[in-house]
Amino acid sequence: MTAPDRTAVFITTVILLVVALGTAGAALVVRHDTSDLRAQAEPVRQEVRNLAATEEDAARRVGLLRGRARATNEALTALFVAELAQVDASNHSVDVANQAADRYNNAQTAGLAAAFQGAGDAALTDLEEKSAAVRGAAEAAQRAIASLQGAAGD
Repeated sequence: MTAPDRTAVFITTVILLVVALGTAGAALVVRHDTSDLRAQAEPVRQEVRNLAATEEDAARRVGLLRGRARATNEALTALFVAELAQVDASNHSVDVANQAADRYNNAQTAGLAAAFQGAGDAALTDLEEKSAAVRGAAEAAQRAIASLQGAAGD
């Protein structure tokens, strides 16, 4: 190998060494910057995880509230139906009493006591049953409302 060849190899080696050192330095800078970015991104990642957990909890609560609201609506509907039936039974009882009073006032007293007792007993029994149904429906509605309020407070 001649002197100019050795010089060329030496210069090439120095250039490659400088390029290698420059590349290593650049890699360290990039790695440092990447670590900084990861460190800055971690709070954002944690916030995203927290929001996802909050959203899942909110979705679960909305489902629970909807279910309990539906149950409350059904209980209140049953209460209103029971109250209507009670009003009808009450009106029927009053009607039976009015018919008996009309017969008495028109001097149609023959068999009046027996007729009134049969129809009156049936009307009062029906009214008592309807009143018990209203009490039961009111208690069910109160439980449903309390359950809905409990779910809203969770």
